[in-house]
Amino acid sequence: MKVPKKMGVALLASAAATLLVGTIHGKNPARSADPTADTLPKDVYPDSRNRLPLPKREDMSLEDQKIFDELTRKSELPVGIEQPGVRLWDPKLAKDTNDVGHYLKYETGLPDPLLEVAVLVAARELDCQYEWTQWETHGRDPKDPRHIDPAIIDIIKYERPVTGLGEKEAAIITFGRETFGARMVSSETFANVMRLFGRKGTIDLLWLMGNYSAAAAELTAFDNHLRADQKPLLPPIAHPRNPARFAAAAANPLPPDIYPDSRNRLPLPNREQMDAEGQKIFDELNRKSELPVGIEQPEVRVWDPKLAKPLAATSHYLKYETGLPNRLLEIAVLVTARELDCQYEWTQWETHGRDPKDPRHIEPELIDIIKYGKPAVGLGEKETAIIKFGRETFGQRKVSSETFAQVLSLFGRKGTVDLLWVMANYSAAAAELIAFDNQLRADQKPLLPAR
Repeated sequence: MKVPKKMGVALLASAAATLLVGTIHGKNPARSADPTADTLPKDVYPDSRNRLPLPKREDMSLEDQKIFDELTRKSELPVGIEQPGVRLWDPKLAKDTNDVGHYLKYETGLPDPLLEVAVLVAARELDCQYEWTQWETHGRDPKDPRHIDPAIIDIIKYERPVTGLGEKEAAIITFGRETFGARMVSSETFANVMRLFGRKGTIDLLWLMGNYSAAAAELTAFDNHLRADQKPLLPPIAHPRNPARFAAAAANPLPPDIYPDSRNRLPLPNREQMDAEGQKIFDELNRKSELPVGIEQPEVRVWDPKLAKPLAATSHYLKYETGLPNRLLEIAVLVTARELDCQYEWTQWETHGRDPKDPRHIEPELIDIIKYGKPAVGLGEKETAIIKFGRETFGQRKVSSETFAQVLSLFGRKGTVDLLWVMANYSAAAAELIAFDNQLRADQKPLLPAR
């Protein structure tokens, strides 16, 4: 049974960027192993070519079967991108993420060739072999609507200077490299993207890449393999640390391109400037948080209400409806923020994690294990498994069979998918926070140290 091709692009919300920010990645031969070998790893299923078998429609409830049928319709692209079907182990999650991905691919107005460039640069910076190989193949096909000049593909693939390219192509590549590679977007790069794409277009472009970064986390965690007839096309490249972002977070004055009301590079959206549909979504998304002490988040995505709404639905489901206890949610977000060196995200969640009155409160020793990269010893089984899972997914970008088996035994298939997507969701949010340079409040001290 074939999983929908458009579904795999469906990605997540509220939030970035699954590149191990900060660490130089050594070559990992296992990540680029030849998929044409006759035998797959022992924990990879032949039907899905990943660590979970394809979901069966007959095993689902009537409501879930309806979602399954909706998501397995024929792709709208003439040549589809194959993707794993692991999200269908949680049909509600699959539907919400599909809505996000569908909007970003088909409704933002980004032309197919620029869509191709954006996905390629995200896959390159995240060293995602599966994602890259699919998109390079189609990008080199003259019959595909995403076809681009092979020279552009090589510039991205081998990280060459963006000289001689069109303005928009060069801007997208630089924006992606700084967001997911350097993990710090310069004022000049951001201003150039804003000039070329506008506020809404900049948000849509960022979230297109952010959502593919979340998809890369899924592909990594579930060890999705290329088809047996496919050759891996992405060569490994090490990405250097950029310590400047930690110094920037500690600075007191706001940078000149930061708005005081939002504390990021876009002002808070103005309800009066929206159409009736946008105002309705704005009101819906500005209801009081369900958490007694909310996590501050930037409002930039509300500049595109049609994007903000499905992102909010996905985030709400992952935070409140999967059944993951607040304690484990706190750990999952902290380990993601640490591996991505996301100062804004970490500082909010550490603050609440240390507050005994907050439902997400955890032991200070546990926070310090994550914060300082200490061994995950002396903890409960689930706490240990989440930390290892996050470190390997977003840090090493290679999850061991042993770690995956442990997570699967503790959380089950649906729970494992949900846990991965909680973290992937926040990795995408980290990309937004980085690109729009979201600043802590003036009374907040940055709590995440450089490594």
